[in-house]
Amino acid sequence: MNHFAEGGLRGYLADLIGSFRERLVVVEIDAAGTRIFEVRADEVGTTHHTRRAAAKWSTLTAAGDGVYDAVLRVARDLISADEGDPVVVLRSADGQEQEAAVRALRQWHPSAQVVEVSEVKVEELLHELVAGAPLRQAYDLIVVRKRADDGRLELVGRRLFGPGAKPGDDAHVTVTCTDAGGMLLAVSAWAGPLQPSELLSVDHAPLSPGRYLLRAVLERPGVVRFPGIPGLQPDTRSWAEVVATLPSRLQPAPRPAHLVCAIETAGTAKEFEARCHWAGYIIDLLAERRLDLQQLQVSVVGYGTHVFGTRHTDRTQPTLAVWSASAAEARAALESLQPTAPTYPNGAQLEDVLAEVSTRLLPQPVNTRTALLTIGARPPHPPRSGLDRVPPCPARYDWLTLLREMEQRHDLRSAVICDNPPTAPSSPWHRLGSAALFQVDAVNVEELMIRLGLVTPPAAALSLPFVSQNEDIGGRH
Repeated sequence: MNHFAEGGLRGYLADLIGSFRERLVVVEIDAAGTRIFEVRADEVGTTHHTRRAAAKWSTLTAAGDGVYDAVLRVARDLISADEGDPVVVLRSADGQEQEAAVRALRQWHPSAQVVEVSEVKVEELLHELVAGAPLRQAYDLIVVRKRADDGRLELVGRRLFGPGAKPGDDAHVTVTCTDAGGMLLAVSAWAGPLQPSELLSVDHAPLSPGRYLLRAVLERPGVVRFPGIPGLQPDTRSWAEVVATLPSRLQPAPRPAHLVCAIETAGTAKEFEARCHWAGYIIDLLAERRLDLQQLQVSVVGYGTHVFGTRHTDRTQPTLAVWSASAAEARAALESLQPTAPTYPNGAQLEDVLAEVSTRLLPQPVNTRTALLTIGARPPHPPRSGLDRVPPCPARYDWLTLLREMEQRHDLRSAVICDNPPTAPSSPWHRLGSAALFQVDAVNVEELMIRLGLVTPPAAALSLPFVSQNEDIGGRH
């Protein structure tokens, strides 16, 4: 028989609570009667204790049974005979009833350890020790990564706390949020394939897209907090619903992009204002949608109409407001353009714009997505006189040849926002708007940006944190 002071008893029980296999049984025997407590771990490794039985000595002998027989009967019902399950008897009083109870317990479970104690509130002590018990299995943050063989997404566990971690321990994990709606922080305790019953918690973190170093704190077994993230809210969906929303692959990052906005300045102030409105709106939206603004360049070119019927050849040129600038610089350059009076009603110097753009695109990197957005009312002049009686370009620029060369050399995509929809199938607007053609009062900006290749089409949101292949992964789901 052992005897522990209070500190020694605390350490002895703490070791048993941290190491039992299936369950730990603690029997309290005092002057009033006996109580049986059971300590178990649930499916997520959280330790719990319950009081299974309590009886006064008078109750045990009320039916005429001796204490020995009564305690033996209770032990057979509540205590496993498996020698691997530890049984501890804490006795704080001497007497015939206490001796009979100890004999009965040892008869049923010969390896039961009897400890003499004094002035110990066993239930309170168990509650305290269970609350501070170390983890019995690992806790992982469920994240997503790309498989090395085929690039498809898979669920994996990013280790937060291993077996033996204690309340108050903290851990750090680096993840990437890819969804503008935030991400789910799902903590799992598992020893095999992920099952819904093995989830500790699933909380929504209202974070913007980007890379984060998260701090997790083990408050107690079964409870992990993320104190650095305000506004965490439990997600009420089932885990099957969450998994069903995950895409099979990551949405590809948009290529570096160069948007060239060619804006006709000839016309009324109202017409000019409507054209600039769409250019500015698209520039602002691109700056909002594309996370890496260093990969976005914007150019703004204003063009008017040629002058015919004078003694001298027209030498006017388009206005290069800004070239390969940031979205903010392009927005400011757009404001610098001013409306001009049309000097010819049936054509504009758009072919001169194409010549200018073609020359300036020559040194541009091959990987850049080049998009030309023309906003105006009048088509380009032909390189020579034709049946449409529109005078040829004074510089004899061939707009169609220039456009084809840019499409071949720079993978150019071209779209048009036109004041009036073209009626003739042969109108240059159909060719200049091969990617997208909209009327100025009916523009689908989202479709326009997608067709120009400036943004990627919407895909299923990746609501779980993303990690790269070279990040340290604990478990695997």
